[in-house]
Amino acid sequence: MCSESEDLRQRAGWDGAAGSSRRQLLNNLQSSSLSLTNGSRLSYSPGHIPSSIMIPQRRIATLLSQAHAHQQQYCLYHNTPSDSISFSLYTDHNCDKSAFPQVTTTILQVHSDEVWNLEWSHDGLQLATASKDKTAIIWKLSYDAELRTQWEPHLILKDHPYSVGCLAWSKDDSMLLSSTENLIKLWNAKTGVCTKTLDVHRETVTALAWLPDGTGFISGGLDRNIVLWDIEGNIRDKWGETGIRITDLAITPDFSCLVTVGMQHLPFGIINEGITGREVQSGDAAAAGAAAARASENRMVIYDLTTKQIESSIRLEGELTSVMISQDSRFALINHAPDEIHLWDLDTGRLSRKYTGQRQGRHVIRSCFGGYDGNFVVSGSEDSNVYIWHRDTGALLEVLAGHGEGSVNSVAWNPTNHRMFASCSDDHTIRIWETPPEPVIEESSGLPRPTFTENGNSANGKGKTRQ
Repeated sequence: MCSESEDLRQRAGWDGAAGSSRRQLLNNLQSSSLSLTNGSRLSYSPGHIPSSIMIPQRRIATLLSQAHAHQQQYCLYHNTPSDSISFSLYTDHNCDKSAFPQVTTTILQVHSDEVWNLEWSHDGLQLATASKDKTAIIWKLSYDAELRTQWEPHLILKDHPYSVGCLAWSKDDSMLLSSTENLIKLWNAKTGVCTKTLDVHRETVTALAWLPDGTGFISGGLDRNIVLWDIEGNIRDKWGETGIRITDLAITPDFSCLVTVGMQHLPFGIINEGITGREVQSGDAAAAGAAAARASENRMVIYDLTTKQIESSIRLEGELTSVMISQDSRFALINHAPDEIHLWDLDTGRLSRKYTGQRQGRHVIRSCFGGYDGNFVVSGSEDSNVYIWHRDTGALLEVLAGHGEGSVNSVAWNPTNHRMFASCSDDHTIRIWETPPEPVIEESSGLPRPTFTENGNSANGKGKTRQ
């Protein structure tokens, strides 16, 4: 008998829940057996049970691992690394909602007009934002001695002749791409110098994406062209005119596919199918509307990145404004007007889930995956809110208010600090969302939050609303 629990641990050789003794015990049990002989006597037989009736090697450990994964998958607010914690299977696992980013900790305000897009650097310490005011800004994040976040507008990139639409960081974060109408600009992200301006597309450039190996990037536009560039901004390849006016594209992290979304214009004969000459000549509004609806269709087109051949082309209803790929290269997240976000399984070519609640009808809204394992879906909305869903269940977790009048146009989850994300809006501001501080300071308390003016100095007050 053992008088104390510590004595029992020592005698049993138990090295804790996170140790290896439990796994070793399971292995020992699976490599030996206990059986009844002579009708009543219990005997021990090491390794002499037929494989047909013996539990397969490491099967118990596999079942426990599956149970662990199941609990984690259906924990709605789970936002920690898979191997960072251990929890008991005797009760259902539920993470504390307080560890989830849901409050605005900083408002960044330098842009003088609507902010349309934003993109984190790979190290999570810089945030690039694109605005209708013809500028892109690189914001720098740092931490003080107490690990509180500090922000400054590091570089303001003003050399854009038109509004700025797209942004993309190079793999090593040394370069930033921006698009302004049909032009692409390459920037030195350390000095803010524009190193090259690319003028190849004939219409608006709607998408920029770096290759996963960092050797170049791909651009797509409304002119139906896809262009592959090297890191210096020289053309490596052109894919020729595609079947759709591209509204967005993304490269799968496994370097296998290019996923594009956009609008395909149908031949004249197909457009007018089912509409009589009398209806067209009479100017009937309903007939004209029907003709317009049949004049185009929206598609997701998936290309083999090596051969440039189409692997699949899927017709989708409604306008498609953005696409993002999950880190395991399996799912495509597509913003879909009106008022839906679709999760497509690229392996099966089937719609996996729909997320609803947000508003999208007139503007380009961009969504993203969030959390350590990409188990959240985050989107802006035309009702000025940020929406967050649990990816696997589709449950709407949060509707976050705070932005002023107009659309929340884009959201981006920090790639290294998984308890932080950013949103940008028509109200000219960028909001940084984090876990509630201790104690939580509510905006209704009247206490000012930090913002920035163009000279980088701190200023008080909330983001401007669109007049």
